[in-house]
Amino acid sequence: MENKQLPPLVVDVANVKPLVFGKEYESRMILDHVITGRDNVIQMNHGTVKAGCALGGAAHEEDEIYYILSGKGKLKLGEDIVDIKGGQVVFIPAGCFHALDNRESKEDMCLLTFWRDWRFNDAYEERIKQWGKSFKTVDED
Repeated sequence: MENKQLPPLVVDVANVKPLVFGKEYESRMILDHVITGRDNVIQMNHGTVKAGCALGGAAHEEDEIYYILSGKGKLKLGEDIVDIKGGQVVFIPAGCFHALDNRESKEDMCLLTFWRDWRFNDAYEERIKQWGKSFKTVDED
């Protein structure tokens, strides 16, 4: 894809089909190179960590950014555990183990995750594996 003038784009997150990871987590791809039509666009996901659940965590080869939209919980960052809540931004440098924990809450935790490139997001690959593409609407089967 070349670097050409593209039209503006509005994505209604409620109409994006979530990729479901068990009872713990849902991830909606809301911006990537396929949706925008341009390579090297920042990839953005809308994630939901369900109330009473925790994620196993990982360390990635690239930086990741979280913007916590709502809810509260804990985030393991390396050896530290920090409290997080809506309105906070977290920079997770490459190589830093991180894991979200929402077990103490009765409210889902919603966040945006940002990646420099789609190739660095494991959920992207899982969408391709399950759906054959990175993005689906709730109207698609």
